[in-house]
Amino acid sequence: MSYIYIGGDSFCKYRGDQDWPKQLADLFGYQIIGRGFEGASWWHTRQELQSYTQHQEFHKIELFVICHTCSQRILTNNCVLQNRTDQIDHAREIYYKYIHDCQVNNWATQNWYRELNTWLANKRVIHVQLFESTKDYFNILNGLKFVHPLTPISLEEIKHNPGLFMREHIVDSGIARRNHFTVESNKKLAKFIYDKYCSAITYNEEITDNFQFHPGV
Repeated sequence: MSYIYIGGDSFCKYRGDQDWPKQLADLFGYQIIGRGFEGASWWHTRQELQSYTQHQEFHKIELFVICHTCSQRILTNNCVLQNRTDQIDHAREIYYKYIHDCQVNNWATQNWYRELNTWLANKRVIHVQLFESTKDYFNILNGLKFVHPLTPISLEEIKHNPGLFMREHIVDSGIARRNHFTVESNKKLAKFIYDKYCSAITYNEEITDNFQFHPGV
């Protein structure tokens, strides 16, 4: 059995038949593993990926798809930050007002990218940029890089309604968006990544296209 690892944040959280991670895995013919950690920093993905590198299953992973979250999220393994309570929201607000340092987080993220290059040196890798916060140093990464951030595309899809962006993962029949996209956009994204990967000329190629305009989808 061959695997595709897809990891990151809420943009790859859902993996049902209509969700882009599962559809991408099916296009490649691999079984999907990995996880999307909603609202979390890259530290959670690092912890999970590190555990895979120390397991025999690591050698059966044919392709890695890393969805890179915002570099300015709080670097902690404390899952309490994913809880939307007034107390946690207040603590987060105070942290960003008095403690947070963008330069420190940028430095840490760049070192995380270099660590990824080392861990996955002999693997096939796809990197997907989700937020504009990492655009200045995304080229550090080795592999096929989708450099057009997905967050602005998602926000445009909902006419920049931040309230809906925050609520859409709640079970609600009136919200038909998973991984921050519609069912149709999930399908487009999977096919876009697959087609671009199959047609890539160089290993470190950068894909700058907006997947919504991909021809033939």
